Amino acid sequence: MPITVNIAQRAGGTTINFERGKWSGSAQYVITEAAAQALTASDILGSATVIAKLFPTEYGGSGGAITDQGSFFSGRVTQPSFSLAMVDDGGYVWQATVAFDSQTADNGTTTTDNKVEREVGFTAIEYSLSGEGVDVFRVGATAPANKSTPADTDIGGTKVDSGGEPITYFNNVAKVTVRNVVAGRPTPPVGFINNRNSASFTIGPYSFPTDTLLFTGCSITRVGAATYEIVYSFVYDNGYHLRQIAKRGPDGQVIKGKKTDSCGSAPTTVPDGEVSNALCVFFRQPFPTTSAFSGIGITGI
Repeated sequence: MPITVNIAQRAGGTTINFERGKWSGSAQYVITEAAAQALTASDILGSATVIAKLFPTEYGGSGGAITDQGSFFSGRVTQPSFSLAMVDDGGYVWQATVAFDSQTADNGTTTTDNKVEREVGFTAIEYSLSGEGVDVFRVGATAPANKSTPADTDIGGTKVDSGGEPITYFNNVAKVTVRNVVAGRPTPPVGFINNRNSASFTIGPYSFPTDTLLFTGCSITRVGAATYEIVYSFVYDNGYHLRQIAKRGPDGQVIKGKKTDSCGSAPTTVPDGEVSNALCVFFRQPFPTTSAFSGIGITGI
């Protein structure tokens, strides 16, 4: 005789909690067989009806037991776990308890960022902003059109070095990390390490202009059965990661002249009491390779 498994909410079996901006709770279900036959755990878990109720799509979508709580909770809570217990000795009645949980604060609207740590599909974007000290000979110089292999052309700008010695200047720098949790062992994006973005690339609320974002690597950690967390690391530099160098003579010393001297002319002897400056300053790019970061494989950004 075929087995037909019925599952229904137990009257008075639902609890909902709200504390410090987060929802939690549980709902209980009674499971029986339509012809009053005894059931085993295998019978129950082999039922498509039960699976649809206890295993919603992606463990936190709007399906499953969440729908029985009404539309308010769709997108606000996840359905991370359930327990199954035999109520009587013969296995004629079973009870399932489904847990509800939210790991993101509820501001009165639904949120797309409702995955929890270590859950497949989870994405976190984290920023750290700072100033980074770099050596410069000029300020106010215009970045070259070719930022990968800039020509040996004087960069212009205002001379600020002292006797051919650079001073420290601060670039705007942001360290950006993106965490993805994925199903299955991922392939490391080795070919993208130390590459700059060949096109504008958006992470969260900000689009990074071409050539400003450097991919510095990633770490891959197993966080569960066939589940891995990938942490992608980037560094943004508003100066396109370019660095300044001064032209040197055959003796290895910086070629210097008066502040008014221009690159390409013979340096003028600097009178006593005046500070000399590097005559010619060029840009160099320590990270000349660019690539389309869309190929790295990051999701949810």
